[in-house]
Amino acid sequence: MTTINQSDFFTAPIEQYRSELSFCTASVKGMQEWLLRLPSIHLGDSSKSLLNAVIEILELKCEEQLRFDLIQSLHLSLEQVLGTLEKYFLSDVASIMNHNESIVELAQQFRCYIARIYIHIAFEAHTQLNSKQFSLFAFRQKKQLQKIRSLSTYYALQQLSLLKFQQLVLYKSSLVGQWRIGHQLFILAEYNDFHLEDINHLHGSINQLPNIYQLYTQINLLDILNTHQIRPIEIQALFQCSYQWVQLIQIINKESANSRYIIDPNKDFPPVLNNTQLKKGEDCYFIGTQALLEHINLANLPQNKQISPTEKHYLSSSLIFHVQNLLNNIPERRYERYDYVSNIQLAFGLQSAHYYLSHATHFEDTLLLESKVHLQQDHSASRSSWNSDKPTVKTKSLYHVLDQETKYIHSCTIMDISINGYRMRWTGQVPKQLRTGEFILVQENAHSPWRGGVIRWIKQVSNKHLEFGVEVLSQDLTPCAVQLSADRNTIFFHPALLLSNDVLNKNMLTIIVPGHQTFKPQQGINLRLSNKQIKIYLNDAKLISQSFSQFNFELLNDDEQGILEQHVHQHAETIKKQDVWESLK
Repeated sequence: MTTINQSDFFTAPIEQYRSELSFCTASVKGMQEWLLRLPSIHLGDSSKSLLNAVIEILELKCEEQLRFDLIQSLHLSLEQVLGTLEKYFLSDVASIMNHNESIVELAQQFRCYIARIYIHIAFEAHTQLNSKQFSLFAFRQKKQLQKIRSLSTYYALQQLSLLKFQQLVLYKSSLVGQWRIGHQLFILAEYNDFHLEDINHLHGSINQLPNIYQLYTQINLLDILNTHQIRPIEIQALFQCSYQWVQLIQIINKESANSRYIIDPNKDFPPVLNNTQLKKGEDCYFIGTQALLEHINLANLPQNKQISPTEKHYLSSSLIFHVQNLLNNIPERRYERYDYVSNIQLAFGLQSAHYYLSHATHFEDTLLLESKVHLQQDHSASRSSWNSDKPTVKTKSLYHVLDQETKYIHSCTIMDISINGYRMRWTGQVPKQLRTGEFILVQENAHSPWRGGVIRWIKQVSNKHLEFGVEVLSQDLTPCAVQLSADRNTIFFHPALLLSNDVLNKNMLTIIVPGHQTFKPQQGINLRLSNKQIKIYLNDAKLISQSFSQFNFELLNDDEQGILEQHVHQHAETIKKQDVWESLK
């Protein structure tokens, strides 16, 4: 029996030695009766039985029509079990990586074996259609084989699409041969002119994507939209939207001005960015994404009536920005990486960054408010009539005090560096804050300053190891606070950071604020610098993630420029003095 760990799992010849199934008679009726006896309450037992059934169907020596009918009899039950298993992936990926690798392996085995059965049926049916001479009286048999070939090709690609989604959620790489077999299935369908055939009409089924062309497009689109820079829940959102976006993607065998990506079907490789350095064979496919880019550019406009309920539900502003940025820019590495192995200190999140950059001072204390705002907690016992003592009024601060877990300083290993970032390896239990799009502080040693960055991508390497990439945004960071100008009835502030960078020999300031929906471009807010407060206007967004946003900004009153510059300068001086003092300890 082949295993999914074999390098040739999808293409290796299958040894079909079984003359019968061990658990039921090899018929649709026998399969249905066996399913009724299956213990549905116990997921572990039913999963094991169903996986063994799928493997035996693959190894059964029988006609391809019967094999197709048998796997179709199990199809609904298999998807129900897989749906339950895959819920774990979206609920707690960190837990899956550390404790439930067996669940991951089981789910992947299911997808791979189901796909392998349909792949086998599709190519066997195609071989029979090309090798047999069908008489006039065998016309019905030929039509049935053509139908099985079409349906099996479709369901094989459907499983490969769901497998790709599963791998993206878990930050896993594609299996060897996975891309090549997908390309071969599409070529089979296109060459024999059934890639646009309506499967729902042919089979009387209800599938969201009606033909093989759209399924193949979805697989390629999922890979294009994934850059290891988004969370599993966001990968699911893009997956749901992809069912509609495939209609905006064009895959053709002729290059045009809009051919952004290229597919070499002879290689076991996903689509790559189309550029002049690539050698392009005659059988390559070209992918155009301009229509999707134009569609997504309108998604934020309130007057846009073309956006669907699905897109409204799943697309956040950060996801829209992600797709726009991906389809509008050239996603090539700008900086060469250099080998550099060392340990590095990490602190996750904007709140933690504010805490450490404020010399381990809690956020409320950095505001230097004349009077601290508290919520009164009423306790009826303190107002008892027989108690002669003065009633005690307990108060609770509006501002959350960081717990030890949130502000914990972690340590991990640098694998290599570039001019503007790090590639790191994480070993052991994964903290919940380690996620794409999270703000992060990094410090190479006790004598170096904290640098601020963002986690750009995460990739699972093995059961106990993760690799992730950090882009450094600035090493000149100044803690501050912001308040929405519209909130006149409250004095609640949010932690924020000022980032200083040299651009063309000119010092430029940007601001990082929490979240991706609270603060928006073209918005006026109050900026608090210690005990002073000035008004600023947020311009365009430089970066939006699920946990923070980075904006360019300008002062509403130019006369207050000196207050801003003085605050940034004073903080820089305190950091230098602290570093000197730390070095003397």
